[in-house]
Amino acid sequence: MIHVDTNLLIASVDPTHEYAKLWPELIASGDSFGASAVAWTEFRSLPVSHDQLRALDQLLLGGILAYERSQADLAGELFQKTGARRNNRLNTMIAAAAILAGVNLATVNQDDFEAFRAFGLKLHRFE
Repeated sequence: MIHVDTNLLIASVDPTHEYAKLWPELIASGDSFGASAVAWTEFRSLPVSHDQLRALDQLLLGGILAYERSQADLAGELFQKTGARRNNRLNTMIAAAAILAGVNLATVNQDDFEAFRAFGLKLHRFE
């Protein structure tokens, strides 16, 4: 399974988005897709139509992973161990969710997540 980050969630419902072109490669991987509740919250902070949500539900067959204490504990540790700054706290939360779920994380902001690889984060590499 592949968890998608916020920018890819946005791109999945907006064919004019600069990252929409990455979805065919993701789909061709044959994996199923999901997202963390944190990425979903960021995505839902934007205006999205009912039709767009319905289409995205068909894509995210892996669902939305609940954010629980284990993810919060790991996110806090990642924040401390990587010297993260307050403005990327959400990235530590998304990374923790992916690590504990044992899934790859697809993100266009790979540099923002690179430090978490040392703690078990697997990043999907775009070709």
